[in-house]
Formats: sequence, structure tokens, C-alpha cells
Amino acid sequence: MRLLAAGLIAIWVGSVGGVTPSQAQSQFQQLLPDSQKEVADQDRFFWTVRKIPPQPYMNEVYWPRSSAETPAFFRDSLVQFVARTYDLTRGNLDGSKSQAWAGGGWLAFRSGLIGDVFGVHAAVYTSQPIFAPSDQGGTLLLAPPQNSIGVLGQVYGRLQFGDQEFRGGRQLVDTPLINAQDNRMVPNTFEAASIVSLPDNERKYDYAVGYLWNVKQRDSNDFIPMSAALASDAVNRGAPFGMVRYRPTAELSLVAMDYNIQDFINAGFAQIEYDFKQPAWKPNWMVGANVIDQRSVGANLLTGSPFQTYQASAKAQMLYAGWTLFLAGSMTGPGSSLYTPFGGNPNYTGMQQLLFDNANEKAFGGSIAYDFGSIGLSGLSAGVWYTRGWGAINSSTNAAIPDQRELDLWIQYRPTEGPLKGFRLKTTYGTVWQQGNARNSQPELQVVVDYTVLIRPPPQ
Repeated sequence: MRLLAAGLIAIWVGSVGGVTPSQAQSQFQQLLPDSQKEVADQDRFFWTVRKIPPQPYMNEVYWPRSSAETPAFFRDSLVQFVARTYDLTRGNLDGSKSQAWAGGGWLAFRSGLIGDVFGVHAAVYTSQPIFAPSDQGGTLLLAPPQNSIGVLGQVYGRLQFGDQEFRGGRQLVDTPLINAQDNRMVPNTFEAASIVSLPDNERKYDYAVGYLWNVKQRDSNDFIPMSAALASDAVNRGAPFGMVRYRPTAELSLVAMDYNIQDFINAGFAQIEYDFKQPAWKPNWMVGANVIDQRSVGANLLTGSPFQTYQASAKAQMLYAGWTLFLAGSMTGPGSSLYTPFGGNPNYTGMQQLLFDNANEKAFGGSIAYDFGSIGLSGLSAGVWYTRGWGAINSSTNAAIPDQRELDLWIQYRPTEGPLKGFRLKTTYGTVWQQGNARNSQPELQVVVDYTVLIRPPPQ
């Protein structure tokens, strides 16, 4: 669950639509449900063109070998095409229904470098209604209520110096709290100036730092100020941000980040994960913990008064003989629910529908998944995940919110070789239960089919 067009197009080549590298690895190597993050190009790395590794979830097509006289701008360029169709039907707790079937995808281009320094990157996205009743919006597949999406979501210039790249313009951002959240038809993208490292296996750290002034959310055609995504009538405020990921050893990973929207909110994140990296014939354990801290700053324009909250979560998971077992728990501070308008929430208990991030809410759950490649059915995997949340309150009134539970069942076919490489079919059925509503359950069925092609220079 940790995209080329972003760094690889940006490969996601550092830029096309997104999940973090660690999340893509979690989703497809550890077989955890995709939850809030998902896309046809989950293996996203910010490599230079000559370092791009083979992409197991894309159908790779190589440009004809060029002569040395061919300008690098064309010779080292990348093109990514993603065709996607997505159907979502949900019976809401309030008695209404949300339903849409959409088709579309995106086309991304990343040039080679002029003078080994300057290049460009662009991506256009679309989501068109196939079946979308006008009174059944809310799926986030289309622009409200059920309108099409068509937008130049990325277009930026990039300057590469050594192992870092400066980007200015519309782009993807890949951090735990600000990210593409690509679990619908198109991702979040941002208007920003940023500097990011180009990861290298021989270096122990990666980083990103920059300033974001506008965001285009995944169900929108429009870029709006960062502060307007928090409060629609807000004054215009941007967001400086910074993130560092440090790997002192092959087993240990540390991540920290922060962003600030003056007079609205400051949000920080820290995470530690340890992978015991046992031999394939032994059970391998992974453990991790993270915390999100949010608080008001300046004039308190978000809520009108000071607030502070947090969410802490921890996980333990074991992989063995095709099986993945996963346990996770979380707790949220009593001061407020979390604000997450800029991407997926990285807490370990986030599921298909619920984040379990209401004020004072505690949650505990687990999942079991199986990769059928262990028995010769390569690309086929399935799993079940259940989490219960309790103790939530309305932070304004301190009134109790009824407990919530969610059960998710999923099956996915995504071959990494053969004639169907680049294809994905995934079906997820999730149900939320909560008393005190017009309905006591909220069933949701998602079916997504996509196909990803990457046209790239031959490997070197």
C-alpha cells in the first residue's frame, strides 16, 4: 500500500499520480488492503532516467535505440498512459445512496534533460461519467454532483543538480500528510515550488522541501488555495512543508515531516518502522509506530478558537509462505478530529471507508491476506480486514459518538509478467456498522480495472 509518473513520470517519475514508495511496497509486497491509497503505478521512485528499474506493474515498451546525436530531451523521455474504469456503489448511513461508474485515466510525459540540467513534465487527467445518477453523488470519482473531470493536473519545469531536483509548477507531492491520495479516478495535485532528492540505494536519506500555494483535489477540476481546502471562505494562505526519510540500516526506517498554514494549522508527523528481514523460508516480522500532531496557529481561522489534537498508531505484521498477518491500533486526542484535506492519512488503522480519527476515538483491528503466487497463481491475492473503533466524541459538545466497525473483503489480480502485465482488476467490498442512523450499516462495493503502459528508454 506504498506511484511513474511522479518521480518516474514522476514515474510516476516523480510525478504522475500517487502513493509513497513505502506505501506501494506495503500494498503489493505485504498484501495489505489499499485503504486510502491506490493506483495503477504503485511502484514510484524518483530515479534519474538511467537508473529507472524495471516496473513490475506496468507494460514497458522501449523507444527504438537512438543515436548519440539524438538530443537527450527526446532520447531520455518517458511517456505513461493509464486507462482506468471505476465503479463505486455505497448505501449511506443517512439513508441516501452514492453511485457512479466512470472511465478515463491520464497521459503523462517527462522529458530528458537539456544540458543534463533542465527538463519538463506534464500530465493530463480525465474522468468521464458512464453511469452517474444526478442525485447519487458523493463517490469522489467525478466532480460534484456528477460532472466530468478534465484537467492539466501537472505541468512543471525541473532543474536537476546532482542528486536533487527543483520543480516549479503543477506537480505531485509525495509525503505522509500531503500526497496524491490516488484511490479514485485521478489524484490530488498541487501548484508548488519544491526541491526533492532523487533516491539512490547507496544513500541513507531522502528529503523534500517546498512551498505549496494551491491544491486540486481528486474530485475537482479546479486549483484552490491550500487554506480554502480547509475552510471554503478562508483567506488565501499557502503551506511551506518539509520531509526527511532516514534509513540508518537496511532494517530501520525513520520519517519526519511538517507543514504549516499560517493562521490555520500546523501538522507534524513522525514514524519509525523496523523490518527484521528474515530469510524467505522463515516468518518475517515488521513493526512500526507513528504519530500525527495537529494544532491551531496564529489567528485560529480554522475553528475560531485554539485547538490541539493527535493520532498515534502502531502495527505488527508477519509474512510467511504467501500469508500476511497484520494487527494495528490507534488512538486520537480528545481536542479535535483530524483534518486531512491534502491526502491520505498514514495511520495504520485507516480502512476503505473509515480513518477512525474522530476526537477521542480508539481503534483496534487486524487483517489476513494471501498471495496465490505461492501456489502458482501469480498476480492473484485476496484478504480480509476488520477494525473496531470506540470512545469517539463530538469535540464541540463532548457528546458521545456511537461506536463504529468496518469489515473489508478484497481480491486483486495484477500480473507482473506475461501478456497481461500492466493490467489490474481489484474488487473490494466494505461494510461500516454504526447505531443511531437512518441505516445501521453502510455497505460499499468498489470495482476498479486499469491498464498501465510505460514507454521508456531501453535499460542501461
